Amino acid sequence: MISERQAFLDALDGVSYLADAEGRITAVGQPAWLESLRRYGAEVGAADQVVGRSLFDAMHGDEVRAAYRVIHQTVLAGTRSHVAFEMRCDGPDVRRLLRMSVSVLRLPSAPPAVLYQSQLLSAIARPWMSLFDPLRIVAEIRKDGGLPIIKICSFCHRVEWPAQKASDWIDPEDYYRLGGPREMRTSHGVCPRCAEAVTPGGAERADPSPALVQAGEMA
Repeated sequence: MISERQAFLDALDGVSYLADAEGRITAVGQPAWLESLRRYGAEVGAADQVVGRSLFDAMHGDEVRAAYRVIHQTVLAGTRSHVAFEMRCDGPDVRRLLRMSVSVLRLPSAPPAVLYQSQLLSAIARPWMSLFDPLRIVAEIRKDGGLPIIKICSFCHRVEWPAQKASDWIDPEDYYRLGGPREMRTSHGVCPRCAEAVTPGGAERADPSPALVQAGEMA
């Protein structure tokens, strides 16, 4: 018999999952989870495969994990009833915009759980970009371990430019226009604008028009 909690998750629009106070995933909305794996071209597997895993371990970059931990603890402590923001989840040939909402689910029979829900807002085809093709990046690294490291904001997908000087953050399209190399390694971080937007109180001040979090992490 399906539990009340599982029925709730399965009925939500978009990908949804619950995590305990430590960030361990305790339940996942099944239909949307399987559909998202198919959409993003990932290997289709049961949602049960991620239950018990740490949400934060699935994220890339210390800055990204730290930002999500702040959000997690903020809603769990009741400092904010919820935190919501837009996020990018691009593929090599598609620009995706999602909306992430983080809140707390409180049931009388169980400890409080943090509810993560992401909804697809738009998906627009575009010319292929090597910045968002992880398989190609891995293949290039195996051929040449000395490739330059390009830092991408996991919230808005803007690129640090010039690389490793933190002088500016530019759109991926501008990275190529300015002569950024197609063969590179990528690291994930948080640009100053998004760092301010996702801190407690910052999300309320942030302009929602720039995309704010994602992925390739647990979106």
